[in-house]
Amino acid sequence: MEHFGILSLVPPALAIGLAVLTKNIIPSLFIGTFVGIMIYAGGNPITALEMFIRDYTFEVIASSYNAQAMAMMVIIGGFVALMTHSGGALAFTKKVTKVINSKNKAQTGSWIAGILVWFTDMGNALLVGPIFATLNDKLKVSREKFAYVLDCTTSPLVSLIPIVGWGVYNMGLIQDQLDAQGITEMTSWEAFIGAIPYNFYAIMTLILCGYLAMTGNDYGPMLKAERRAEEEGKVIRDGAVPMRKTKEVNLPEGVEPKASTMIVPVLVLLVSLFTILVSHGFPTEQVEGINIRTAIAFGFILGKLVLIGMLKYYNIMNFDKSLSTIVDGMTGMMFMIVVLVLAWNIGAVTEDLGTADFLVDLTEGFLSPTLLPAVTFLTGALMALATGTSWGVFAIMFPIALPMAFALGAPLLPTIGAVIGGGLFGDHCSPISDTTILASMGSACDHIDHFQTQMPYASTVGVIAVIMFVLAGIFETALILIPGTLAVIVLAFVLHKMALYKHPKNESSKLNY
Repeated sequence: MEHFGILSLVPPALAIGLAVLTKNIIPSLFIGTFVGIMIYAGGNPITALEMFIRDYTFEVIASSYNAQAMAMMVIIGGFVALMTHSGGALAFTKKVTKVINSKNKAQTGSWIAGILVWFTDMGNALLVGPIFATLNDKLKVSREKFAYVLDCTTSPLVSLIPIVGWGVYNMGLIQDQLDAQGITEMTSWEAFIGAIPYNFYAIMTLILCGYLAMTGNDYGPMLKAERRAEEEGKVIRDGAVPMRKTKEVNLPEGVEPKASTMIVPVLVLLVSLFTILVSHGFPTEQVEGINIRTAIAFGFILGKLVLIGMLKYYNIMNFDKSLSTIVDGMTGMMFMIVVLVLAWNIGAVTEDLGTADFLVDLTEGFLSPTLLPAVTFLTGALMALATGTSWGVFAIMFPIALPMAFALGAPLLPTIGAVIGGGLFGDHCSPISDTTILASMGSACDHIDHFQTQMPYASTVGVIAVIMFVLAGIFETALILIPGTLAVIVLAFVLHKMALYKHPKNESSKLNY
C-alpha cells in the first residue's frame, strides 16, 4: 500500500485540533486540507492552491453523489424555511406539549421520530430536526442533546437496513469478496443480514440514545449543556455559532398559526416519497441510492407546493412572500454547503495521501483469527475519524478484512459487523464527518459543541464494542449483544451518578470539564 507515512495523518489531525481549539469549522477544514495538498504537492503553496481549486473543490462538487446531496440541501432548505415561517411548528408545539410536557418526553419523541425516518441518513436530520426543534427549545432541551439524538438515529440506524443505500453499497462490497473467494453457498444478502446482530456499535448506540433520552442520565459535557438549558434557559451557549440560523416567526396581525401547515405538507412529503420508492420495487427489492434521493427531493418539492397553497388559503403568506422565504432558506444553506465541500475535500486529500492505508499498515502485525474483528473495528474507527467518512472505510476495509477472515479462519459475520461498526464509531467521533455536520445543521447546534458533547457517549459504546468483538472472535455468537447492551446501560448509569456526585444538582451550570 502506498502512503505518505506519518505525514498522511497531519491534515486530519490539524483540522480536528484547530476545530476543537478555535471552535470554527470552516478555517480549520480549509487549513487542514491546504496543508495536506501542500504535502502532496511537494511543499509548493502556489501549486497547492491551484490544486485545491481544480483537483479537489471542482472535483468533489462534480461528483454525482455530492452534487445530488447539495441539490437536496437547497431543496430542503427552502422547505424548512417556509414551514418555519408558516408558524406550523409553533402551533404543533402548543398542541403536543399537552402530552409531551417534559424534557425527557421531548427527547424520546425526537428519538422515536428519528427511528421512523429509517430510509435515509441525510433526510433524517433535516426532516426531524426542524419539526421537533421548537418543541425541544420550549421544553429546555439543549441543542447539543437534540443534535446527539438526531446523529444517533441517522447512520447507525440506516446501517442496519439492507434495502437502502447503505445496505446496497455494503452488500456490493461483500459480494465482490465472496466472488473473489469463489464462495457460492452464501450470498451478500445472507451475509449482511447475518452480520446485523454483530453490528454492535450501531445497535448499542440506538439503545443508549433511547435510554439517555428517556432518563436524562447525562454525564460529561452533555450534563453541563443540559443544566445550562434547564437552569439558565439557554438551549445554546453564549457565543455559539449554530449551523442553521433560526428566526423569530412573525405572522400577519390577527392570524393564528395552524398545526396543519406543518402536518399536511409533511404527510404529503412522506406519501409521495414512499409512492416513488414503491414504484422502484420497495419493499421487496433493493432501491438504488439515486432513486431514494430522487424520491426524497420529489417529496420535499411537492410538500413545498402544497404548503404554498395552504399559506395563501389561510392568508398567512402570499405567493411572493412564500417565494422570497424559500429563496432565503435556500441561501441559508450556503454555510452548510461550504462546510460539506471542505469536508469532502479533506476526505479526498487523505485518500491521496494514503491515510487509511497507513493506519492499516500500522495494525497489520496485530491481526490474528480471534482478534481480527476487534482490530478491524479499531482500524476502521481510526480511519473514519481521520477521513470523516465511513463509506470510504467500508470500501477499503472489506477488501482487506474479509480475505483475511477467509485465510485465517476467523469468524466472518463478526468481521463484517466490525467493518461497518468501526466506520460508524469513527464517523461519530469525527468533526469532519458529513453526517455529524448534518446533525448539527438539523438541530441548529454549534458543530464543535455537538462533536464535544457526543464524544463521551460514542466512546462509552465504542469501549464496550471492542470488548464484545474480542468475545465474538472467540465464541462467534450474537448472544453477547445482550450482556453488552446491559453493560453500556450500566456504565452510562454509573458515569451519570459519578458526575452528579462530583457536581451536585444545586451547583452552578458553569461546570468545568
